[in-house]
Amino acid sequence: MELLITGAAGFIGSALTQALRTAGHTVTAVDDLSVTSPRPRPDDLQVRDVRALAPADLDGLDTVVHLAAQKSVPASFEVGGFEHNVAVDRHLIHTFAASTARRLLLASSCEVYGQQTGPLTESAPHAPRSPYAAGKAATEHLADIYRPRLDVGRQLGIVRFFNTFGPHEDSDAVVPAFLDAIAAGRPLTIEGDGTQARDLTHIDDAVTMLARILAAPALLPVVNCGSGRAIEIRALAAAVIRAAGGGTVTHTAARPNEISSFTADMALFTRVYGPIENRPLEQALADTLQQRLRTWATAGASR
Repeated sequence: MELLITGAAGFIGSALTQALRTAGHTVTAVDDLSVTSPRPRPDDLQVRDVRALAPADLDGLDTVVHLAAQKSVPASFEVGGFEHNVAVDRHLIHTFAASTARRLLLASSCEVYGQQTGPLTESAPHAPRSPYAAGKAATEHLADIYRPRLDVGRQLGIVRFFNTFGPHEDSDAVVPAFLDAIAAGRPLTIEGDGTQARDLTHIDDAVTMLARILAAPALLPVVNCGSGRAIEIRALAAAVIRAAGGGTVTHTAARPNEISSFTADMALFTRVYGPIENRPLEQALADTLQQRLRTWATAGASR
């Protein structure tokens, strides 16, 4: 395949770019570097604003994978975050529609589900509780508007990511924040009582799921990308402490508009693309911790 990936220097984008290139696909990697990532950047990265892409940049491609976003939920409450993401997404959808590229796969988020109970199916209603989530919901509605306007054979799909973690993840996410606290000898900070639960997926498993989606003949309108299991944040902290062989916990005030639980219903993905054997969480945490420790050791040696 010939693909273009936006956000290709980000956590998921860089891992997907590397995996697809290793598999023999041709990938044009695009990122404006406005969101820094500790992952190594792909070779031949085009440093470009997504809004500078024109239909001619997409013509003839098999698939465009749009991962670029300002992804911080707390920061989205500041003026500009919501507007930026929606403007970028709207531009890319419109540009794709005006091009001859065959498929567009858009990244969305479990945040669009908001506060709901039980495993979350793709048919569950939108109930966003942050500007970031509202922006992703708006993008999904834009996709619904444009999809019927596409020529026969052209496809527009959405993948809703749950909490993806692993080596080189940005430090503002919960798993690397815990691991960096361990590496620095600081207590692990839990917001609220820690009973909030999250569906965690290792980056390698997420890339495997994306590769299966891209290899299939047709994109689904919406599909979840998660593990199908959730862990309470206080249990996650305990698992990190076990992996590290020690550590302590401290609590701060709960985050405003906190959502109590996210768990992906993976029945649709499994039925269409086959089952995914997610790696055991404790082993994935131990491997990721070792990578973070190596990163800290290298940074310390360079100072």
